[in-house]
Amino acid sequence: MASTNIYQMVTDRIVEQMKASIVPWRQPWVGGSAMAISYTTRKTYSMLNQLLLGKPGEWLTWNQIQAKGGRVNPGAKSRFCVYCKPVEKPQYDLETGEKTADTYLLLKWYRVFHIDDTQGIESLCTPVAPGTSLSPIEQAEKAIEAYLGREVSLRFYNNKKSASAFYSPSRDEVVVPMLSQYALAEEYYSTAFHEFTHSTMHEDRCNRRSESSITRFGDSAYSREELVAEIGSAMICNRLGIEHEKAFKNSAAYIQSWLKALKNDNKMIVWAAKKAEEAARYFLGDTDADVVVAPSTS
Repeated sequence: MASTNIYQMVTDRIVEQMKASIVPWRQPWVGGSAMAISYTTRKTYSMLNQLLLGKPGEWLTWNQIQAKGGRVNPGAKSRFCVYCKPVEKPQYDLETGEKTADTYLLLKWYRVFHIDDTQGIESLCTPVAPGTSLSPIEQAEKAIEAYLGREVSLRFYNNKKSASAFYSPSRDEVVVPMLSQYALAEEYYSTAFHEFTHSTMHEDRCNRRSESSITRFGDSAYSREELVAEIGSAMICNRLGIEHEKAFKNSAAYIQSWLKALKNDNKMIVWAAKKAEEAARYFLGDTDADVVVAPSTS
């Protein structure tokens, strides 16, 4: 199957959920650290595959299930994942005839089953060990404090009543309404993380600014960056154990602009998910790149 069709498969699935007022990156998994993982490698799937799978726990390919003597439950349906495979394409200098190699990423896909949909496969997950005594809200405050401590040029304002939340690239500052203006503290942190994800576009951070103009509401670049920020916020909330409502909270105008951009560019959600994962890891100071990018052959 051609890579362009894979992009369309990813887009179609997410657009379908958005039309049903379901936002797949609004924490589609449950629990502070529960995420989809490969049963065989024990590695965490990439953020894009977290969105596509939509359920935490262990996942296996058909061949992996068969190799372990298990079987798939009757009527169980698989989910598809994607991975990028580096491919070298020879290039030749027209003047010298010198051969060089140009590397690009080829997007491929494969199908997996959740362990709940199998028989004869024993889970390898162990009970989650008790963490620190900090509450999720305290964890969120510490994450913000650590990020601001590393990014000394970034300013953060949350001490005045405000009717808007935003990141200003020109001033390198994040502004959010006061905590007291929210009905739920979790929504305050979700909003803050959305704007902090925007702040990672800075050229000295994830360097996404040239790709992510956010100066005009509703255009393609604006929609891409909003997707990055929304997915990034969901990932940060998940990693910190902050639960928030799954219902879509943004305006219908946002939904329509995102849908329009998705339909016009079926590679956008793949791009946004990749950039969101980079941004979330940067915000959290997470250098662990232990994510599944290709299926195991075992």
